[in-house]
Amino acid sequence: MKIIDKHERDAHAMHVATEGLKGLFYGGVLSLGIYNFLKYRQPARFARFNTSIKACIIIMPTISLGAFYADEGSVEFDRKMYSSGYADKKMLEQYSKWKEMPFSDKLVHSLSTHKYKIILTSWIASMWGSWVYVNRDKVMTGPQKIVQARMYAQAITIVLLLSTIVLAMKEEELNKDKPAPIPEWKRVLKEREDAEKELSSRVTEMRQQAAPIEMEEK
Repeated sequence: MKIIDKHERDAHAMHVATEGLKGLFYGGVLSLGIYNFLKYRQPARFARFNTSIKACIIIMPTISLGAFYADEGSVEFDRKMYSSGYADKKMLEQYSKWKEMPFSDKLVHSLSTHKYKIILTSWIASMWGSWVYVNRDKVMTGPQKIVQARMYAQAITIVLLLSTIVLAMKEEELNKDKPAPIPEWKRVLKEREDAEKELSSRVTEMRQQAAPIEMEEK
């Protein structure tokens, strides 16, 4: 049975919290989608809902997905952490590097890691939000609303692309002074060589310690 130290517990808690927040975000998006669908597409049915039901529409998917992602994150951490000694060491190294980062670097790293998901989600949300905003206008015709919503969405898309460029430049600036990462095969090879050297030195030391005993026996 492996005894878990504080470092591993902290790494596990951080991974579970990160996955849980991710689930809360996805659950919140899903909840808002369901809420607005019922409100605008099924207004008669939505009007019959009391406050508790409306609150459940927002809360239940959010909490459920948050709990699901947190649980899956815990299982994923255990699988990666304890599948092999190398994976164990690698995950702890990643956690140590993350823990030492300042908040601004953590923010840039997180945004860069999930930038495509963020861009896609933001683009879909901008399309939907633009249409909802324009659709409130009672003067414009349907085709005019579509054109106006598309203009808003295009403007938001340009902003997202510019943000991506700025993020890439910021990440490059942060990594400029860092040494080039060592390829995995070189790291594994070096660790094996170090282990062999350590084993060889221990064997030599044991032989040296055993030599005087053999001389005394003779």
